[in-house]
Amino acid sequence: MRRSLFLLFLLPFWLFGLEVQPWFGDIYEAHILGSYSYSRFRKVQGATPQLTAPFNVNLFYGDFEFTFTQRWSVDTDIVFADTTQQPFGFRSWAIQLRHLFLDDIVSDPISLAFGGSARVTSKRALKDVSCPSHANADFELNLSVGHEFDRDEQWRFRVWGFGALGMANRGSPWLRGIIGGEGNFCDQHKWGIFFIASHSYGRKRTIDPDHFLGYAKIRQKSLDLGIRYGYGMGQFGTLRFEYIRRLTARLYPQQVNTVVVSYLLPFGF
Repeated sequence: MRRSLFLLFLLPFWLFGLEVQPWFGDIYEAHILGSYSYSRFRKVQGATPQLTAPFNVNLFYGDFEFTFTQRWSVDTDIVFADTTQQPFGFRSWAIQLRHLFLDDIVSDPISLAFGGSARVTSKRALKDVSCPSHANADFELNLSVGHEFDRDEQWRFRVWGFGALGMANRGSPWLRGIIGGEGNFCDQHKWGIFFIASHSYGRKRTIDPDHFLGYAKIRQKSLDLGIRYGYGMGQFGTLRFEYIRRLTARLYPQQVNTVVVSYLLPFGF
């Protein structure tokens, strides 16, 4: 039960719906997630031509995660988008497999998970400058680490980090990472703050929104700051709200404001 309470608040971050934190659920436990995010920006840094009107992005996520052994977990997500450039339709689908090497919930000093993921993005979505995918097929190796601080058999605070190395079916590699801290009150009210960074190593130093086909060959950089609040409803799942602000960007949408609403429902087999 204690492990399950952790998963009630492991909702995905804005970039994608795949899990990034180093804690798994109970064996044969699954989680179904529904999420909606709205983003808005007016400029793409370094773009020629520049946008002439605000750009709106509506994203709809669906995610399914399943822990099939104490050390192995698999999850998959699907994303639909409705943006200024792309009418409502399929954006991407991904699958991820992760292995938990260390588990601080049990007895280890830290939690440490290693995994790999693959994401397929539609050609139509790649033409949208708001889509963070690099090419039609993106692959990543990732590592996440974290530690919780307990009091009275409940975790009160935890810190964690996530890093990924990616390569698509074309273009250059990229790095992305997340650093986060979270607090917990009575296993019902939970807050968090996190930074999300990405850096692509493409050679192109210009971006043309009118003739765009993913970030695989673009030397893109970004840094986001996010805050969130989650409210646990026991067996009825978890409702969470997030706000993300882009602090800096290079060859990427800048000064982006994003709000996210997510609902997670856990169940066992």
